[in-house]
Amino acid sequence: MRKEIKKAITISIAVLVIVIVIISTFFIIKKHKKQLEHQEQIDNIMEIYSEDNITQKINDTESKKNVDELMQQIDGEYVIGIIEIKKIGFKGLIYKGTSLDVLAKGVGHFENSPYLNGNVCLAAHNTSQYWAKLHTLEKGDKITYISFLGTKEYKVTNMEQISETDWSKLSNTTENMLTLITCVKDKPSLRLCVQALEVN
Repeated sequence: MRKEIKKAITISIAVLVIVIVIISTFFIIKKHKKQLEHQEQIDNIMEIYSEDNITQKINDTESKKNVDELMQQIDGEYVIGIIEIKKIGFKGLIYKGTSLDVLAKGVGHFENSPYLNGNVCLAAHNTSQYWAKLHTLEKGDKITYISFLGTKEYKVTNMEQISETDWSKLSNTTENMLTLITCVKDKPSLRLCVQALEVN
C-alpha cells in the first residue's frame, strides 16, 4: 500500500513538473516572439524614417494635419520615431501623446512639444522594459533621436528630480534639446528629469 502511495506521489510530482515546464516554455516563447516583433517594428521605422527616405520637408506654415500624415502608424497609434540610449541598453518606439494607453506601448511624446527642433519632450514608465536605468545616466552620455522629420544626436547636460506638478522643463526653447521624464522609484510625488543638448 505504501509503495502504491509513494508511486502515486512520484507520478503526481512528475506530472506537475512537466506542466510547469510546458507553461514556462509557452511564456518564454511568447515573450521572445513579442521581442522579435518589437525589434522588427523598430527596424521598419528606422528604414522608413532614415534620412534617405525623408523626401518631404516640413515648414512652419504647414498644418499639423499635414505633418501627422507623414507619420507611420502601428496598432492605430502614430509613431513619432525611435529613441536610443546606448548607456542603458534602451532602444524603443516613440508614440504620439502620453496617455496611459500610449505609455503602456512605449515612450510617449508630449503633444505640446515640437517633433524635431526646440525642446522635444518624452516620457516613459520607470520599469525594466523602459527607463528603470535612466537614473544611471551621466553628463556627456549620448542619446539618439530618430524622427519622421530627421535625426539628431544629443549629450546629457542635466539630471534632477522635480515635482510631479512642475511642467517648467517642458517649455519650448530656442536651443535644440531633449527632455526625458520618468517616475522616481518609491517617490510618487517626484519625477526624474533628464535633459540633453543637440551635438552640433
